[in-house]
Amino acid sequence: MNIIILGQAGSGKGTQAGILAKKYGLEHFDTGKLLRQVARLDGELGREIHEIINVRKELVPSRILKEIVHLRLSDMPREQGIVFDGVPRNLEQAGYFSETLKEFGRKIDKVFFVNIPGEESIRRISFRRVCRDCKKVFIMGKDIRKETDRCLDCGGEIMHRIDDTVEGIKKRLQVFEEETMPVVDSYREEGVLVEIDGGQNIEKVANDIAKNVVIR
Repeated sequence: MNIIILGQAGSGKGTQAGILAKKYGLEHFDTGKLLRQVARLDGELGREIHEIINVRKELVPSRILKEIVHLRLSDMPREQGIVFDGVPRNLEQAGYFSETLKEFGRKIDKVFFVNIPGEESIRRISFRRVCRDCKKVFIMGKDIRKETDRCLDCGGEIMHRIDDTVEGIKKRLQVFEEETMPVVDSYREEGVLVEIDGGQNIEKVANDIAKNVVIR
C-alpha cells in the first residue's frame, strides 16, 4: 500500500501521515523533514537546499528531490508500504515520481488532500514551535505555555522554525496554490484522490482518512 498525503502548511498532513504509518505499519516518507535535515549539513547540497527552502521559501528543484526519493526507495523492501508526506509538489515532480515508483514495482493506491483555508493555515502555524535539538513540534498554549519553556522530551530550546514566519507562510501558501493544486487536480482526474476537511480535530480527520484506506 502506497499513499500520498498532500495539504497546505499547517493542514496536519505530517500528523496524519504519522498516524497512518503507525496504524498500518507503513514507512513515513517525510520529504520536508529529509530536506531540512540535509539543509543543516555543512556541504554544497546542504547550503543550496537551505537557501531554497529557508531563504527564498521556494520548492527544491526536481533534480534534488528526485535523487532523494530514488535513494530512499532503493533502500526499502518492495513489500514495505509507504505513506508519502508532502510529495510530489508540482506536476513535473508528479511525472517522475510516478515513473520512479513504477521502476521499483510500486504504484499509488490513494491520495489524500487535507484541505484548510489560508487563514487557518496562518493561525495554526503562528502557534507552532519546534525543539532546536530533537526537532519535536509543540503547540503554544497546548503543549507549552511560554516562549522560555524547554522541550518536554530532551530539554532543548524551543523556537520558531525558520520558515514559520507570517511572510514565509504566505509565500508557501502561494506556492502551494500555483504549483501543488494542479497536482491535486491531476490525481482527482485519475480517480485516486480523496479530499478531507482538515479543519476538523485530529481524530476526526484520521477517521475520515481511515474510512478510505483499503487493505489488500
